[in-house]
Amino acid sequence: MSAWYTVLIVLGSILVVGVIGEIVLRATARKFDPKNKHCYITGGSTGLGKAVAIELAKRGAHITIVARRLEELNKAKTEIESHCTSNCQKVICISSDCTDHDSTVKALDEAIEKHGKVPEYVFTCAGASYPGLFIEQSVDVFEKNMKLNYFGTLYTVHQAVNKMVGSNIKGNVVLVGSTLSMLGLIGYSQYTPTKFAIRGLAESLRNELKAYGINVSVYFPGTILSPGFETENLTKPQITKDIEGADSGLSPEQCAKALIKGLSRGEVAITSDIISLLFRVSSRGMMPTNNFVLDSILAFVAWIAFIPWRWYADSLVVNYGKSMLSNN
Repeated sequence: MSAWYTVLIVLGSILVVGVIGEIVLRATARKFDPKNKHCYITGGSTGLGKAVAIELAKRGAHITIVARRLEELNKAKTEIESHCTSNCQKVICISSDCTDHDSTVKALDEAIEKHGKVPEYVFTCAGASYPGLFIEQSVDVFEKNMKLNYFGTLYTVHQAVNKMVGSNIKGNVVLVGSTLSMLGLIGYSQYTPTKFAIRGLAESLRNELKAYGINVSVYFPGTILSPGFETENLTKPQITKDIEGADSGLSPEQCAKALIKGLSRGEVAITSDIISLLFRVSSRGMMPTNNFVLDSILAFVAWIAFIPWRWYADSLVVNYGKSMLSNN
């Protein structure tokens, strides 16, 4: 009886600590309220970026969407406007190449001029993946991916943060990483390092920008069923697809809702699927926990579960290599 009593005490204590952790997270989080705020979104013409813009429009935000193709931007603008809750909301679109620093600076200046204020929220949703085998891809692909996914984010964030600090705005920066910000797989050697870099940037800025009262969050989505995913699959090696398995993925709309939910809870590192969640808790570095008790329990589960999964993935790659040699 005493043993059961001890177990109940331990479980009860864990539950209490977990509840306290949730209360502290909610109580200390800056209120997420984009109403009447200027929200600046790169990659806003399609996929996750457009879906995030729609969710923000539903909450009364003023929106700037930025992407290269003007025709897609205009279509997205019309769709976003249809979700606005007030005639006073303003939605503008700007054609800009986020991989070009000067173009990024001009785009942000134009957005500030048209809205009459510096963005309070910045979402960097622009990005792409070009899967392939390391020895078969040109170095140009690696440079292109780093330019888009990392420097395309850096240019926007650097300029936006300078504007926030110069205007004494306690803003919010939301970077978009990936599940592959936390692990590497065959076929993604040109993509994973760019998303590791995004995570590193987010973790550094989360600490540094506290000096100016600017919040930084990072979203780690898994597979997003967007036009970009369809393009990605055109060059993705079969071995990569085999390891990924039957990943059903989430729609951009589901991901946007998960991202907004995480921001509303005050989370710094946000996920929307169980696999990404397990990788987050097992390799969180200096990132704050979303719930200390739950994160710790899940981290223990992940450390155990990932051992056979890693063996499985490695064995698939070894067998793939043998089949390639036999075919040659």
